[in-house]
Amino acid sequence: MKNLLRICTMLALGLAASQTMLQAQEGSGLLGVWNVSVTVVNCQSGAPIRTVHSLQMFGLNGIFTETANTALRGISEGVWSNQGGQTYVALYWFYRYNPDGSFASLAKATNTVMLGDNGQFEATGLIQDFNASGELISVGCVTQTASRLVSPAQP
Repeated sequence: MKNLLRICTMLALGLAASQTMLQAQEGSGLLGVWNVSVTVVNCQSGAPIRTVHSLQMFGLNGIFTETANTALRGISEGVWSNQGGQTYVALYWFYRYNPDGSFASLAKATNTVMLGDNGQFEATGLIQDFNASGELISVGCVTQTASRLVSPAQP
């Protein structure tokens, strides 16, 4: 009876470990640092408004960070997850600043990322800006194209 219990325990632990490894592998395709071209677009027409560039890092345990090439916004902090296959979602926040450096808004971004097989991804997203009182003051849309700079396998 004790041997049967030991065998069942080992099988259960092995199954749990296999599930954990499978989940880690499913999300590993996006891990790393990406060079991203972000185009702000008109949400209704899709017409481009402006383009900025950013570095985005998709880290272990769903950690997301980003920095952009404009002084009018801060570093992004957030989370990401695999939605199945090559589709991911990133949710993150950053501060926007007025030209004089004062607070303009807190932006919440939600991106849907489609990972390609060629070390690139494309994404679409929605950005919501909130004033100091937490009231929604604007909504914008973005499209993104990215190429991988560093993957976890690289030193």
